[in-house]
Amino acid sequence: MFGVVVPTYNEADNIKVLIKEIRENVKDVTIIVIDDNSEDGTAEIAKEMGAKVFVRTNEKGLGSALRFGLNKAVELGITRIATMDADLSHDPSYLPSMFNASLNADLVVGSRYIEGGRIENWPLKRRVISKGANFLTKLLLHSSIQDNTSGYRVYSARAVEVISSCRNAGGYEFQICAVYKVLRNHLKVVEVPIIFRDREKGSSKLSSGKMAKWLWYVIKLSLGITS
Repeated sequence: MFGVVVPTYNEADNIKVLIKEIRENVKDVTIIVIDDNSEDGTAEIAKEMGAKVFVRTNEKGLGSALRFGLNKAVELGITRIATMDADLSHDPSYLPSMFNASLNADLVVGSRYIEGGRIENWPLKRRVISKGANFLTKLLLHSSIQDNTSGYRVYSARAVEVISSCRNAGGYEFQICAVYKVLRNHLKVVEVPIIFRDREKGSSKLSSGKMAKWLWYVIKLSLGITS
């Protein structure tokens, strides 16, 4: 059984298109939207499109939204769960190949940094930040994965159980904690090439404060003083 978890905050311009395209590419898929109390009607649109919607009013953040959504998916009996951004930067046409790869792996990463993958429309600054983040993850956490920061993934139910311990990873650092826990538990990881396209509508949620928090988290994780 396949599912897709999509964290949202003010993505009304994109969520309707995304849900439609997911369903066009994967039949009988369960779409779970974790909305951080959007003010633009994102949750209402997702409900109208038939998604299972959970609105959080007391908690915010990408990492906690992903953890919540993945656990909900497992509770619903879903065995292969994709995570993707709501801003259309993750093309749903890759879902069939990623789900297929997940049948023999516990984590499938939609990778921009293996042969066949690439990034389109990103400014130089974002490219440098992404490359730097992956370099630090490989160096400090000894990761063998080429694209550690990609949020386009498919987890097995077993992987979700392992990464549920990432309780302190509230933002973008969740991606790193998940990779770290999966590798430490010797679960199988596969990378599938994707083309990542920068969002056309809305604004990025990445800020300098979030980047600093991410870096400090990775350092603490490497030292074994956080989870």
